[in-house]
Amino acid sequence: MNFKRRDLLKGAAGSAALGLGATRIVRAQNAPIRVGVMLPMSGIGAEVGTAWLSGIKAAQLQWNESGGVLGRQIELVVRDDKFTSAGAVAAARELAGEGITVSIGAGQSPMGLAIAPILAELKTVVVAPAPTAMSLTHENFSKYFFRAASNGLILYGGIGNIMATRFSDVKSWAVIAPDSENGRDVVRYFKLGVERAAAKTGKPTKVIEPIYASLNKADYKVEINSLMNSGAEGLFIGLTAAPCVSLLQQGRAVGMDKKFKVIGEAGTELLIAKAMQKSTPKNLWGTTFWAPELEPFKSKYPQSAKLMENIVKVTGDKYPPGIVQATHRSALAIFHALKKAGSTDPEALIQALEGLAFDSAAGPYRIRKEDHQGIGTAYFAKIGARDAAPGYGLEEVVTINESEIVEPPTPGKKYEG
Repeated sequence: MNFKRRDLLKGAAGSAALGLGATRIVRAQNAPIRVGVMLPMSGIGAEVGTAWLSGIKAAQLQWNESGGVLGRQIELVVRDDKFTSAGAVAAARELAGEGITVSIGAGQSPMGLAIAPILAELKTVVVAPAPTAMSLTHENFSKYFFRAASNGLILYGGIGNIMATRFSDVKSWAVIAPDSENGRDVVRYFKLGVERAAAKTGKPTKVIEPIYASLNKADYKVEINSLMNSGAEGLFIGLTAAPCVSLLQQGRAVGMDKKFKVIGEAGTELLIAKAMQKSTPKNLWGTTFWAPELEPFKSKYPQSAKLMENIVKVTGDKYPPGIVQATHRSALAIFHALKKAGSTDPEALIQALEGLAFDSAAGPYRIRKEDHQGIGTAYFAKIGARDAAPGYGLEEVVTINESEIVEPPTPGKKYEG
């Protein structure tokens, strides 16, 4: 047959285009699966953000060493939310602009409340590792938002119940909380937990008028003075991260740790003891997310030992704070959902996350389908200094089955309990 030269060139060009297209498809199929991370990597939240990131990296390492997800390695794309609402919105938009459909973020209520309304627009799923505002799984519900953490009722009500039960001789409690929606949840549910405990013990206990403070300040002398003059016998600190540490450090200088019979805190945990060492209050109790050297973590949960192994590989730190487990759990939720969904499509991921059950380093965990609230076990422990390395640690761990105290799901409606 007699082909014209022009026809031959067209055929060659077409074959080349098909070959290039096929190559692109193969590359896309083999390219890493990209997961976004929106955490405070600068400013006052940087230390917590760094710890949170290491928990995600430990989960990434664990899965990548086992072949990744869907035969592809997992790549993390990290953006600094600067511990602010505006920073969170900017980070969410930037990640969505890069085509990322699922992220870990919203470590505080202001960040969660800022990004939840735009997630549908961005077509981005976010899994939060922290107890953001209750409304995010109620009146401000977004189908794109999931909370892989205790909510305010579970966390603050739980520790209020434990503190008032263990220290029933404390007749009054002072509370300092963030000046935010979550801060009001702190006060509301801590008070509820105290009242429930008092009803059981038969010993009258009250929570006095709370003090609200900004998360973005360094000097808490005025607030400390008000707390010490409140006449309360116990103190609960709803501030977390650097603000909590600053409050305790500044308070110690004027004897605040001796003023109160017992002090409770909402989740800063070993970062307090790491910063304060021997000056850590001797009467400090707080939320913990993970204590690998203690039961039930030590022998009951296989994922706990794996997390410890990988945290050491990622950071070299043999004494990580328990908060690394919070983001590790969020990452596991995403990786399991990606595997279940078979794709990174946000709608498929939502369906996969709804009702998802998996094993975490803190025990069995599930995400409630109706409102996207995670449910597992809540842990509380005494925090203190030690003579042995690293100079601090957790002592006794107390547990609460979250399924026994979590509220009924009411997505789209305000929780009135």
